[in-house]
Amino acid sequence: PSSELRARAVSERAGCPGGQSSFRRTMMRWVRARALVSRQRGGMLALIGPRRLARRCLPPSFDRNPQNVPDSDVRPSPAMAPEEIVAAQLEALRTPHEPRTNHGIQVMYEFCEGSGSMERSRYFGYSKDLYHFDHFLGGFQNEFKDLMEYDSYSFDDVGMNQEGEKTVRVTVRGSRGSQEYEKSFTFCLVTREFGTKKGCLMTSRIVKH
Repeated sequence: PSSELRARAVSERAGCPGGQSSFRRTMMRWVRARALVSRQRGGMLALIGPRRLARRCLPPSFDRNPQNVPDSDVRPSPAMAPEEIVAAQLEALRTPHEPRTNHGIQVMYEFCEGSGSMERSRYFGYSKDLYHFDHFLGGFQNEFKDLMEYDSYSFDDVGMNQEGEKTVRVTVRGSRGSQEYEKSFTFCLVTREFGTKKGCLMTSRIVKH
């Protein structure tokens, strides 16, 4: 009975259409799978729960948690100069959905000083928690659309600001439909002092001009 209740709950949470009939189909798949694995293992009953089988009931429009994605293919290195740090990020944003959806923004998160931290960041110009990638994803899509799928960019200046951050100013050129645009941004960089990225320049914030 407890197994049936668990399967029913998982089926309902997954949004399985069809009510009782969908529940019965889920239970039948579960029973058949348990019997099959039991035979394959010489009679040992496999602990296959209903959660795996209920995934088959997920509606086509179901959007999985963006945190459940592979790591970025591009990472910072202590050997990279400020211009190289910024270029690596911009190149990823030129084709932000290659080799997979939102990979370009994943790269930006990989180079973000506040990523994974419980402390609030001013990466977007306002205070925001960037502990999870999905928090960063929404903010980046809203604030920096012009940095994605652009046509070209150029370096304008490399220096240091009053806060002691290294700065790299760039100009990005692109188009949205028939409208062309040219926007400038300053990447503010700080050196990571701990962890696996110790010694790497990380982006503390991006300033729009």
